[in-house]
Amino acid sequence: MRNEDCIYCNCCGKVILTGTGCRMEDYFHMEKTWGYFSRKDGVIQSADICEDCMDRWMREFRIPPDEIEETEIFEC
Repeated sequence: MRNEDCIYCNCCGKVILTGTGCRMEDYFHMEKTWGYFSRKDGVIQSADICEDCMDRWMREFRIPPDEIEETEIFEC
C-alpha cells in the first residue's frame, strides 16, 4: 500500500519505505492490468510485498518459482 509518506506491505502492513526515502528492506512490487477473458476486465491492481511475506507466499506454491542468483547487483 502506498501513500504520500510511506510504502507499506500489503500483506502484513509493515513499513517498507519511509517518507524520507529510507528503504527499510527490499520488496516485491506487482501490478496487473486485467484484460478480456477475466472476471476483472479493465481493473488495474497493484501491491507491495515485503520479503518475509513474499517468502511465506512462495512456500505455498505447488510449483516453486525459478531462482537465479546474481553475483553483481546494480541499483540506481
